[in-house]
Amino acid sequence: MTTENATSRPAGGSDLQEAPDAHPARVYDYFIGGENGFEADRAAGAWIGLQAPDLLTTMQANRAFLARAVRWLAEQGVDQFIDIGSGFPVSPNTHEIALSKSPSGSVVYCDVDPAVGQRTRDLIADQKGAEFVLGDIQNPEELLARPAVQDLIRSGRPVACVLAAVLHFVPESADPARITAALREALPRGSYLVVSHIAGDIPWGDRNDEETLKRAFEDMHPRTREQVAGFFGDFELVAPGVVPASQWHPTEDTSGSLSKSALYGGVARKI
Repeated sequence: MTTENATSRPAGGSDLQEAPDAHPARVYDYFIGGENGFEADRAAGAWIGLQAPDLLTTMQANRAFLARAVRWLAEQGVDQFIDIGSGFPVSPNTHEIALSKSPSGSVVYCDVDPAVGQRTRDLIADQKGAEFVLGDIQNPEELLARPAVQDLIRSGRPVACVLAAVLHFVPESADPARITAALREALPRGSYLVVSHIAGDIPWGDRNDEETLKRAFEDMHPRTREQVAGFFGDFELVAPGVVPASQWHPTEDTSGSLSKSALYGGVARKI
């Protein structure tokens, strides 16, 4: 997703470098109500929203799924979370939900983008139990070796590894199956894996412009339900399994337009 002639700084007053082009992560931030983007990102997001409205609602459905999954896990007593590919922070964030249930818990955010790290660290500066580490999901061994991540894993207590809307940015050439296997293997018994992923076998409605979707998916790799389910390996899927994200433990926020999202979601437990 690119657009031209953008030199304004992100909303909120940032020291980040000016960006001439829109960036998928910042456009996604715009979609879910964030204020971390440049004018180029806002312009691209507004244009995409008009041309492919179901893409916008799919991103919103992802955020709603993430919140429901984290809340459900916290209610099961899970108080340790690793949120990989966390993106720019937009409330309610993983730590806000998890730590409200268990103030003594821990949340480690991870993203490959230093700008995301800067914003996240600013947000959690005074928040006990929340940390950010820079890391690339395509190098899971290095990510898992980070001291903050190791502290959670070595505790022996269940950890929830959250991969919300990140695996569809990983091409087959980077072997996402190997990546998820490495993450699953590292987690203690009783841990959970959370995945949401753009669907490759749910059709988009006629109101979405095909060319716009094609451009939006230049950096994405939609996958089928079977492929997404494969990322859970031998973990035991929590009912209702891998389903359109709006159907996973639905609430009032999943009705209406969000129910049309081409996004899968699932949660599974290491037994």
